[in-house]
Amino acid sequence: MFKYLLFKTRLLLVSGFFFSFLKPVFNQKFEAGLLAGLNTSQITGDNFSGYNQPGIIGGLWISRQINEKMKLVMEMEYLPKGSRRNPKPNELDFSFYRLRLHYIEVPIVFNYKAHKRFTLETGLSFGALVGVYEADENGPLTGNFAPVEQFKRSDISFNAGINWLIDDKWTFNVRSINSIFPVRDFQNQVTTFLNRGQYSNCVMGRFLYQF
Repeated sequence: MFKYLLFKTRLLLVSGFFFSFLKPVFNQKFEAGLLAGLNTSQITGDNFSGYNQPGIIGGLWISRQINEKMKLVMEMEYLPKGSRRNPKPNELDFSFYRLRLHYIEVPIVFNYKAHKRFTLETGLSFGALVGVYEADENGPLTGNFAPVEQFKRSDISFNAGINWLIDDKWTFNVRSINSIFPVRDFQNQVTTFLNRGQYSNCVMGRFLYQF
């Protein structure tokens, strides 16, 4: 019950932040639509290199034209992040690891029209962590190794990407998302100036549909 209430609270906070942006936008010229796509991610500092954890993205977006070249875009989406290492039975290596971090993400990005069919984007996103699953070859981690209390409840990330304007309704987007602050501290608490813990890195491809 407590976890359910905590999930609802975080979802309401992020939703309120998103929809508070909508009120003034509805009084201006705006565009809105749906988005969906695929994400692949990794967690730096876990000794498993590679973007090996896939996931499905879905959400909403709204935008407001600033001038002929610039546009402000705000989204709210479900964004899975994490890390994965699969067994290698051919090498007699049966170790396994999987981390799934479930976020409700609110990116705010600026789009710059570089060409009539292409725009560049950059900005920040706020993520609220609403679920965690971590397991190895022995099953889900529990006890002192349980991940629920180890991860930060919120995340701020840097976003950069490119959009291909397919037609008046459809856009294809490729975006990189990299957390600015650690999503989890190192267990041994040993840090350096440039390496404060585990960070989340994502690369995604999405289709955006305009209403």
